[in-house]
Amino acid sequence: MWSGVIRVLAVLLVMMTGLLLESPARTGDQTAISLKTYNDATNQLNLAEIRQMATQMTEASEHIKLQRGVATWVRVDIPPNVQQEQVIYTQPFQGVLKFYLERADKLIQYTLVAPTKELVSPAQAVLPHIKVPRDDQSARLYIQAQGTYPQWLTISASHESDFVQLFSIKVFLFGVEAGCIYFVAFFLLMMAVTQLRPGLLAIAGYVLLVAFLSGAESGVNVLLLPAVVSGALATYSSQFFLLSLACILCFFHFFAVQKRLNEQHQHYLWRLLWALLLVVCFSAPLHASYQLLFQVIASLVVTAYIAYVLCMQPPQYQLEARLLTLAFAPVLVLLVILMLGQLGVLASSHYYVLNHTLLTGHILLLAYYVYWHERQKKLLLLQYANHDKETGLPNRHMLQKALDGLQSTHQHHTLIMFRPKVLSVIRLNMGWDYAAMQLKLLLKKVQLQLDTYGRVTIAAEPNSKTQIYQLDDILFAIVLRGKLELSQVEQYACLLASIFEEGINFKGELLVDQLEIGVASNPIHAQTTEALMQRALQAISARPLGTQKWHLFDHNDSLSLERRIKVASSLKYAVSQNQFTLYFQPQVKLQQGEVFGAEVLLRWHHPELGVIPPDEFIPIAEASGMIPEITDWVVEQALSAQAELCHIYPQHILSLNVSGKDIGRKELAVQLITLISQLNLIPSQLMLEITESVTLANEMDLNEIIDGFKRLGVKMAIDDFGTGYSSLAYLSQLGVDEIKIDKSFVMNIASSATNQTICKATCDMAHNLGSMVVAEGVESVHSYQMLQAFGCDIGQGYYISRPLPFDQYRDWLVQFIALDDITQHLASESN
Repeated sequence: MWSGVIRVLAVLLVMMTGLLLESPARTGDQTAISLKTYNDATNQLNLAEIRQMATQMTEASEHIKLQRGVATWVRVDIPPNVQQEQVIYTQPFQGVLKFYLERADKLIQYTLVAPTKELVSPAQAVLPHIKVPRDDQSARLYIQAQGTYPQWLTISASHESDFVQLFSIKVFLFGVEAGCIYFVAFFLLMMAVTQLRPGLLAIAGYVLLVAFLSGAESGVNVLLLPAVVSGALATYSSQFFLLSLACILCFFHFFAVQKRLNEQHQHYLWRLLWALLLVVCFSAPLHASYQLLFQVIASLVVTAYIAYVLCMQPPQYQLEARLLTLAFAPVLVLLVILMLGQLGVLASSHYYVLNHTLLTGHILLLAYYVYWHERQKKLLLLQYANHDKETGLPNRHMLQKALDGLQSTHQHHTLIMFRPKVLSVIRLNMGWDYAAMQLKLLLKKVQLQLDTYGRVTIAAEPNSKTQIYQLDDILFAIVLRGKLELSQVEQYACLLASIFEEGINFKGELLVDQLEIGVASNPIHAQTTEALMQRALQAISARPLGTQKWHLFDHNDSLSLERRIKVASSLKYAVSQNQFTLYFQPQVKLQQGEVFGAEVLLRWHHPELGVIPPDEFIPIAEASGMIPEITDWVVEQALSAQAELCHIYPQHILSLNVSGKDIGRKELAVQLITLISQLNLIPSQLMLEITESVTLANEMDLNEIIDGFKRLGVKMAIDDFGTGYSSLAYLSQLGVDEIKIDKSFVMNIASSATNQTICKATCDMAHNLGSMVVAEGVESVHSYQMLQAFGCDIGQGYYISRPLPFDQYRDWLVQFIALDDITQHLASESN
């Protein structure tokens, strides 16, 4: 739309300039007249007195300089003319003109031209004139001129037909000029209102005020506006001029200062704006000459400030600053011409062709600037829509577009996705800007290496470029064209990994950045763009085996991922519908042959997937945030079962596994306190088990957490001991009540001397630290007896009993607590 507007304005500008340049030639046949002037310093002489002072009048040219506060009388001697009427006219005049036409010393016609008093006709406003009737006698015209400020009065004479032609041209051109300016003003105003843009509103107000001022200067306002409005515009033209300067300041604030320069510049601008508005109010009742002084001073100050703002623009906005300078250069030249004319230095009416050309050119350039600015905003929005703002890399939309193009032409291609691991750590510790700077440096190296490797290894074109795409904050991708061997893809993956493993600078240290890399190819792994991206994501989510630095998509990964999604989506429903079941694995005191208690194990029988082991669904629950709800359900069910079991066996100890994601949750402690109180349980008969890996991951906070549970009276145990790397000193600091040896060390203890050593050392160490020892995986009488010999306190495993549902465990408990020593019973069962 804007391009069409600018084309129309350009055509009108060319047409106006041509007509304005042609109009003097058409009116060149002017009538010769004789002029004499007299300056009335008293401003009290009338026509009769002026007649008597004919000898004191001086000869003058057609350009007469008027002085401030002095009424100037001009006598025009008109020779006789019987062919056609003559017209004596001047340029549009800011002040009061009185025409006295007399013939044979008799006044035959009187005309008053006073735009500010709403007494002027449209024709007189555009070209103040008086018609001289045809007669064979000479005539004499007296003109009394009193301007509001020093200016030039140009008096011309022509035949009526030439005057009508000149008047028509000027009315047409001035009307076209005003129409163009009003059109641009209202177009900008409409944009400002619909888009709620104060900057556009300011520039629309400025263009509208320029239209008013231009119309007042040329007299067109009388043609376009009601007499009251045109008169007010002529009277308060100085105030409207100052308001236009205020609009310019607002425009520059929103377009060139706000969000670009610091707050100090904004304070300066607003102070200047408020000062300008005060001048508008205080200058209204002053004399026109003082108002002119305020106009000159305000123009100089605003021009200097705008020049300063344009010079202070950041480097990325220098082109816009030059465009703004070009747009306001014509109005600056025009302002100088008008000011010099108002000061009486030169006759500005001589340059009316240049004046109106400059004004229209200024509006045209200003409209083009707005068009250019809006277009740049759209291009920037398009850039942000298709590229990452920080790195400038094309985003997922551009990746899809590139893949669609390759798919439509049936070209083989491979998608490699990679994700830096340490990037999130740097953002967390050093901020987004620092991380972005380091990332740009790495990506620049990556780009150079990829292009070099591609041209050398796979014979790509000399100017070919392997584009890097950024899919989100930490996920990137590249597309390899052509049918590549697996070794070539591996070279690309190793190249990516090697660059990031060079390290990222962090406080003077190099942090080695590991990459997760996933690869999928078209058409081997997928035949559509969406499927290819999905396969690459699935590959990047699967952990590579051994020393591999990347992972190629495998359909088994897809099936595993689909199962994980189904499990994750079913967890909440499983909790609400009681699909979980608690199993109890008996624990026996190895030395005494008595029942110690049981470990609660969670089982899930899915209606479609069947039995899902805890090793599968617990990590999924932790990742999906469902683990607190599962823990709450298990605790509530287990403690209710413990209350019933304590009626059968008052010394019964119940062990509960707690997720590492859940151990520090305050709601867990509150739930335990509440249930223990409601069910009248003994806190010391509850054992909370946490894995050794949890103790290592939460070394700073775990002491406080364990102390909190021990203050409640609940006991704490470390599960799967031996699978981690915790030290003896660290275990002594935790002060746990129980250490459980992992079953991997117990199941083959009878045949493994190493495991025997580990189990015996663990028992000795735990006893020295004041902790009991529980052995998991007791599956034979030999294991049982050997652990008994090592001094192990508690045992559990298939030799003692498999995990049992609650009802079966209750029956088992009733059966075995009646025995003094269950060892012989277990031995007889095994035989």
